[in-house]
Formats: sequence, C-alpha cells, structure tokens
Amino acid sequence: MTAALTTFVFKGEVEKVIDLDISLSISAGECLELLKSVHWLPDHWKFRCEVSSTGEEWTELEHHVVLAEVIQGDGAIIRILPY
Repeated sequence: MTAALTTFVFKGEVEKVIDLDISLSISAGECLELLKSVHWLPDHWKFRCEVSSTGEEWTELEHHVVLAEVIQGDGAIIRILPY
C-alpha cells in the first residue's frame, strides 16, 4: 500500500479536521511541513503528533518516523498538538 486515507486532527486554538489520501512513504515531519505549506497549520508553531487506528489508544509519533511504519491502511488518525 503506497497511500492511505488518513484523518488529521489539529488541536490548536480551534480544532480542525481534514481527511487526506496521504503517501505512506513520507515521514511525519514531512507531512507536517506539507500541511504548513498549504496554510492548514501555523508555520511558526512546533508540534508533536500522536497516531491511532481507532481513536481510543494513542501512540506518540516522532517526526522522523515514516508513516508506513505506523499506518497499515485507511482510517488511521493523526492528532497534531502544539507545544
């Protein structure tokens, strides 16, 4: 599988949600940079990420981790939290 439909949830001042068919060959950090480049995320903030396949149990997602290592198919959720 080279791409997966993934839900991104940004928990900033206002919660934002977007579903994207994202390439699994990029890292979490590259994904954040893409979201910043289209002005979906503020470009001057720092973020940490968590990933879940169900929305119940969350695992920290380091920026260097390639998405294919943690996403096995459509329906994953990546939560983006500012710090």
